Amino acid sequence: MKVLVLGGSGYIGKRLLETLANASLDRLTGASRGLAVSPPSGVDWIKLDTCNVSELKTVLQNFDAIVNCVAGDARSIAQGTKTLTDAARQAGNPRIVHLSTMSVYGPVEGNIQEETPLNPGLGWYGRAKIEAEHHIGDYARKGGKAVLLRPGCVFGPNSELWVGRIARWLRAGRLGDLGPSGDGWSNLVHVDDVCQAILSALRLPINPGKVPVFNLAAPDSPRWNRYFIDLALALEFTPVRRINQRQLQLDGLLAGPPLKLMQMVSKRFRWPASSLPDYMTPGLMGLWAQHIHLDSTQASQHLELVWTTYTAGLRSSVAWEGKQAINVGKKDRAACTR
Repeated sequence: MKVLVLGGSGYIGKRLLETLANASLDRLTGASRGLAVSPPSGVDWIKLDTCNVSELKTVLQNFDAIVNCVAGDARSIAQGTKTLTDAARQAGNPRIVHLSTMSVYGPVEGNIQEETPLNPGLGWYGRAKIEAEHHIGDYARKGGKAVLLRPGCVFGPNSELWVGRIARWLRAGRLGDLGPSGDGWSNLVHVDDVCQAILSALRLPINPGKVPVFNLAAPDSPRWNRYFIDLALALEFTPVRRINQRQLQLDGLLAGPPLKLMQMVSKRFRWPASSLPDYMTPGLMGLWAQHIHLDSTQASQHLELVWTTYTAGLRSSVAWEGKQAINVGKKDRAACTR
């Protein structure tokens, strides 16, 4: 099988290339429209604009399957997926494994299975992902083969979103035990489990016109409060603060807008933004309180996943974050001696 990974320079894409490099594929290629990364041994790399139909069509003719890990803004997600499916139809209908998200379920609560109606109520990201799923469904109805994966919060080594910034908030005392505001289910899933699910999806038998859909969240994934406390204790960010809802809301209300503006300015003028504190969004605070529990039974059965335990996932996350903190400390000390 010849496989192309779109979004190969991203968090999941880079880890996926490492996983698939050991999967005895006929050919494995990573792609991104940005700067090239250093791919694993035996992996090819191309620069590719996923919103260019003619360019995509030419490239896709050389592959049996495409893994769509493209992230970014609403256009990259929604329009990029439409462009992908249009080009794939013209290139002989290669299989598409598409990475979606739990955000397509919106603000609902309870035990969520794949048949749960999609809800765009969480903002632009969820709406873009829902639109992308519709394009994948249309591709299958017109003769293509596709698999949809809906991961929860992907953590593990190199996870800036769910390990790095959480650790920084804990270190700064801006996050801790949130009480009722942190009692929602985390739906954490280890990055290696997502990669294994993609590998299984590449080989999964598919009935014509059908799109298999799978939630991805570890069955032993804890509530957010437990994750915050466990991560803080493992990193020795103690004592762990108890933060009430008003404190959390004030952080988002007072610090959020100026920090977001500063990051936008830094990006516009290409200034280094790594020293800026992370801002908390209302949507993120809502997620920590949302009692949504992804049911991943279908993934366990049909993709035959052996889930990374929460304890093992936490351990690998802490090991990576510890190295990050050491590196930051070295840079700070070097700056002070100049």
